[in-house]
Amino acid sequence: MSGMKSLMGDTALYGLSSILARVLNFALTPLLTVVLSKSEYGVNSLLYVSIAFLMVILTYGFETAYFRVSQKAGADEPTVYSTAMWSLLASSLLFLAAMAWVYVPAAELLRMGDRPELVLMMAWIVAMDVVAAVPFARLRAQRRAKRFVAIKITQIAVNFILCYAFFLILPQAGFWLPDLQVGWVLIANLAASAAMIFMLLPEFFAMQRRFDVGIWKTMLAFGLPLLLAGLPGVANEMADRFFIEYLMPLGEAKEAVGTYSAIYKLSIFIILFNQAFRFAAEPFFFKESTQTKQQLADVLRVFTGILSIGMVLVLAGLGGIKYFIDAKYWDSLPLLYFLLMANVFLSMNTQVSMWYKLSDQTRMGLYITLTGFAVTVLGNLYWIPRVGILGAAWTTLASYMAMLGLSVALGQYHFPVPYRFGRLALYVLSAAFLGWVAAFYSLTLVWPSLLCAGIMIAIVGYAERDLLRRKPSST
Repeated sequence: MSGMKSLMGDTALYGLSSILARVLNFALTPLLTVVLSKSEYGVNSLLYVSIAFLMVILTYGFETAYFRVSQKAGADEPTVYSTAMWSLLASSLLFLAAMAWVYVPAAELLRMGDRPELVLMMAWIVAMDVVAAVPFARLRAQRRAKRFVAIKITQIAVNFILCYAFFLILPQAGFWLPDLQVGWVLIANLAASAAMIFMLLPEFFAMQRRFDVGIWKTMLAFGLPLLLAGLPGVANEMADRFFIEYLMPLGEAKEAVGTYSAIYKLSIFIILFNQAFRFAAEPFFFKESTQTKQQLADVLRVFTGILSIGMVLVLAGLGGIKYFIDAKYWDSLPLLYFLLMANVFLSMNTQVSMWYKLSDQTRMGLYITLTGFAVTVLGNLYWIPRVGILGAAWTTLASYMAMLGLSVALGQYHFPVPYRFGRLALYVLSAAFLGWVAAFYSLTLVWPSLLCAGIMIAIVGYAERDLLRRKPSST
């Protein structure tokens, strides 16, 4: 019992750090959307999309490979750890050397040729985060959750405080700072990553002067398929910014990326709920091998009901939520309806995907993400030149719908789950209609929007009345 309590406590701590990271990152949005122009905010978005993509490539699945290989029977964990670390350190140094050679043309490719130093700073952030991946994995493997969270929260806090200092506190206190714009965001991130590396020094000093080629090949064989499976998913989530950048007219592209990214930030309310739910749901399904398909169906039904309520509540409260971004973006708020709807489908797909994880058919995840990526490419190529950033929002919605549809279809063939499709359709369609009405009135009249939210809560509450009346188990 004490072991289970310890596991749940660790899970809560990991969840706290992850959710806090997103909350503080979101808390920077009001500042950055005010102090940066639309174009500069677009530059910021493109740089951070690039960071996320490069992180996936340069860790090449070794974080998960370390878990897998080090926990095999008879494995020499210190050797596995040292082998993984020497590999990531070497590849990160090669990456930095390559970027020092090509950062100017890389900046021109991103249409930032007038400020190539931004790309160089981005490369250093990526390199530091990559070499920290396995030490963080080791802390998790050793159940040192408090140290893991302390380092993560310190990193987040340093970045948060420095951004506010550079853009708000120091200028108001009379200190003169050069007008670096996005450069200050990257400098704050560099300082935060350096603080993270400093706090992880004991983990770096724990490395041995040992590199086992056999272990390295085993880790590579395990990690590379994860990289190949993960890339389409990451690309699918982030490619829309690059499509906007290259398909919109040159003079409008950066502003369009900035506007789209600012509105997308407001969908964090659904994303946060999905993340929090995953921290509870994944331990629930994996802690025992006796979980039933009926439980999978019940969880998806309730989860979808709560997501639907959340979507309508966000749109009903748009009159207040809009103040999280600067007023110059408000004319594009209609995008949020489609982005929230897209994230409802993405969140549902996260739960539906449990079928191929539980049945050890993870290759299906690659087929599903590749399908979503194909829709992303074709949809953006068709819609962005015709309707601008609205086309990117439509494409995001279409992509996540396609992924969910394929995941359900494959799951019902390979691992049938008794989903109540009528109930799921009721929740999603109700949210789509009531959310649209709520968004229409939320900026002018309060009561129709609140009525829509009340109706959505009533629909889910009435449909789940048996669950709500059920007494909790005493076991």
